Amino acid sequence: MKAHALRALRIVVSLGLLVFVFRQAKLDELSTRLVDADFRWLLAALLVNALGNVFGALRWKLLLASQGRRCSTPFLFGSYLVGLFFNNFLPSTIGGDVVRAASARKKGGGTLTEHLTVVLVERMIGLLATLSLGGGAAVTGLAGLVDPTVAWLLGAALAVAVLGLYLALSNGVRHRVLRLLERLPGDLEPAPTRAGDDRPTHGPAGGPSLGIRVLSFVRRTLGKMLAAFELFSRARGVLVANFFLSLGFQFLLIVHFWLIQFAFGESLPFPTYLVVVPLVFCVMMLPIGINGLGVRESAFVWFLSKAGMDPASALAISLASYAIAVVHGLIGGLVHVVRELRGKAADLPDGGPSSPLDT
Repeated sequence: MKAHALRALRIVVSLGLLVFVFRQAKLDELSTRLVDADFRWLLAALLVNALGNVFGALRWKLLLASQGRRCSTPFLFGSYLVGLFFNNFLPSTIGGDVVRAASARKKGGGTLTEHLTVVLVERMIGLLATLSLGGGAAVTGLAGLVDPTVAWLLGAALAVAVLGLYLALSNGVRHRVLRLLERLPGDLEPAPTRAGDDRPTHGPAGGPSLGIRVLSFVRRTLGKMLAAFELFSRARGVLVANFFLSLGFQFLLIVHFWLIQFAFGESLPFPTYLVVVPLVFCVMMLPIGINGLGVRESAFVWFLSKAGMDPASALAISLASYAIAVVHGLIGGLVHVVRELRGKAADLPDGGPSSPLDT
């Protein structure tokens, strides 16, 4: 019941943000931007985004190889697109990650948990790369192109990125943090209070108090993240290489946003997007909408407006980027269907894969 209520609330939030941002952009101005768009720039952005997905497949392959799992780059690229399909058409980005992990397990062997851990590490390193780009923009003073007040936020992002990499690469620090987490409540089972201690440790219904629940959540979440990097404790070079691949991946995503603006007659300097896109990605991580809908559009309008762009163009850029993601997702859906059909055909005499995305 609570899960359904939370999902319904997130849908309401997404719809409310969309209504607000569409009113702010004014529908007549937005429709003019979309109708007059130069689709050559959109095609260029789509191709750059596709190249970024190739980088994503390469960093995924690198992590898998470090664990002795062999999958070809074309196969992983196809799985990346399949993941995009489920991310775009399911009410959570987690669904696409599970599908990706399952496809890699089927191809390369191992357990689903192992492959989910690889995907988790890949996402975490990608986040660190994004934060590093944004933090670098703050350090070099580029944040002033948007709003000087965001410099502290990007600087904090860089600090988080550096700390995250340090935790990922330092076995000693990671083990100490894990030992510290072991002292926090690790379960939600009721426990008797000490004699003479009147402090409540449980809620009014006998369940754990809110504080206990929060501490338990922190322990489980951080424990899973640190344990994920533990899998790669002897492959620190792989993590570093993956970080640089992630920088290339995120850089290409930023380039694709920069190209989209030209389709709508805008020409903000590229460094502006080095600042804006990481900020938008950080906002999208907040679990307050469905697949980032409404959250992404509101963030783009807010930050690009700070840089001097009118709301209609900013919203058009956000919608165009989402449309590109949907196109790639639809291709991923087709790949998924073809794989399913070929999988069934492989069970028949003389059946087998005949596409590079299947090998």
